[in-house]
Amino acid sequence: MNLQANAEDLFVLKVVQLAEILDVRHCCFIIGNPGAAKTTIWKVLAGAQTMGGMDTIYDIIDPKAVSADELFGCMNPKSKEWKDGVLSVIMRDMNKNNGPYKPHHKYKWIILDGDVDPEWIESLNTVMDDNKVLTLVSQERIPLTPPMRLILEVSHLKNATPATVSRGGVLFVNDSDVGWRPYFDSWIAGYKKSDDDVADSVF
Repeated sequence: MNLQANAEDLFVLKVVQLAEILDVRHCCFIIGNPGAAKTTIWKVLAGAQTMGGMDTIYDIIDPKAVSADELFGCMNPKSKEWKDGVLSVIMRDMNKNNGPYKPHHKYKWIILDGDVDPEWIESLNTVMDDNKVLTLVSQERIPLTPPMRLILEVSHLKNATPATVSRGGVLFVNDSDVGWRPYFDSWIAGYKKSDDDVADSVF
């Protein structure tokens, strides 16, 4: 992946800690400022698990990019027709092994990448607690299966209630855990590689 993991023990530690949290919790908050390597941590874990024979598949949702109705689904008040939301479709497909999700997938992750807002996070309380069920307005109930996990990648939890935070595991990533050097080293490695490719094409 053109990363500098061998030189970054703290980064490797964060990947291992995330794996340990997801072994015992079905919901996890990854907290840290932009650029702190939150996304890279879970992507490296997913890749490592897949290479180790534990196939991991994931879907990424930005909950702030859509309305609550578009996220969970809504009922037309006049026609009583149900319209699915992004999250309800993904959870149902993961539950039933539809589409890209197959029974051989050891882990199925839903990544919610965006600031926590009470407008949508409160509707996930029954998913995050011991019920592990998403209850829709249509009265449909979609349970989390054992391979499914909910990962919330956020910069802070200022707008989350203590009850919401207590429902999930927390992995905090400091800015100094990775720092700027690995980004620089990876860029240099990619720059040198592109120069070598140009040289090969010329000669």
